[in-house]
Amino acid sequence: MKKYLLVTVVLFTTTLAACGSSSDSSNGDAGEASVTTLKFNFVGSNSDPTYPLWEEFAQDLEERSEGTLKVEIYPSESLGNTTDMIESISQGSPVLQDSDPSHLSDYVDDFSIFMHPYLFQEPDDIEQAWQSDIGQRMSSELEEQGIKIVTAVYFGKRHLLSDVEVVTRDDTKGMKIRNAPTTMWNEVSKTLGGNPTNTAWSETYSALSQGVADAAEAPLSLLYSSKLYETKDRISLTGHLVATTTIVMSNDVYESLPPEAQKAIDEVGKELPAKRVADIKEIEEEYRQKLEDEGIIFNEIEPESFIEASENVSDAFPEWTDGLYEDMKKAIE
Repeated sequence: MKKYLLVTVVLFTTTLAACGSSSDSSNGDAGEASVTTLKFNFVGSNSDPTYPLWEEFAQDLEERSEGTLKVEIYPSESLGNTTDMIESISQGSPVLQDSDPSHLSDYVDDFSIFMHPYLFQEPDDIEQAWQSDIGQRMSSELEEQGIKIVTAVYFGKRHLLSDVEVVTRDDTKGMKIRNAPTTMWNEVSKTLGGNPTNTAWSETYSALSQGVADAAEAPLSLLYSSKLYETKDRISLTGHLVATTTIVMSNDVYESLPPEAQKAIDEVGKELPAKRVADIKEIEEEYRQKLEDEGIIFNEIEPESFIEASENVSDAFPEWTDGLYEDMKKAIE
């Protein structure tokens, strides 16, 4: 299991004392209410279309905690990169971090199943998987590593940007598909039928422009905000990944909170997946229109050949629990 060196960051819990008088005149002691500040290290910028949704999430946590929580949002990973921050969280830092589940597989191998192409067909499958016996078993194992999942929500379907009308896997033979340098992302590109091309996201625009990569995949909002539509003119609606965002925090910090704060985290986290589906679908519709206005042509695919290829992905993960893919399919069905 892969571990990373902890990068030292200055993070702390802020406690504010608030004085109040008791209604019982026989009790002259002043009461104290402690407020824990959670720093939310958000990957996207404050111009990201989901940023207002996370502001609402932070506000809900504060309001429902009855004054015991304060949540501060730090956009653009301004506290540190996701990998380092999750390691810091596992050591007890009072931080909320958004991440895709591939980061969690550094602690519990099975979490990369959430990134399995064509496993989830609809956004509701994410909540079903998280709340299933398998998902809760994985969550408990993660808590033993010091990390608690607050929520797991829909981030958007990922589609393929290229100059080619992709309808079946035959259309992507020899296509260099940009992906992050991990085993699962390589398997995503292989499932799509192309050749994995490892490139940092920050270099994707130049890779597409210069022919280092022929295609890239991402949610529509990200394809637009990164201006990748300037390099290619077609999006094939592969929908190969119903993408998940998880919010994680320190399990030790959670256990140290008063009941009001724990209840707020539990309730808001549990309610968010269903609420977020409608919000993200609205964003997807908005950004499809924006991309069409920029001249992008959309086309549907015939999914059968892609789904068939995805059934071999488990072979690349011998570290998974035996039968994980089949059991998760049953859990979401």
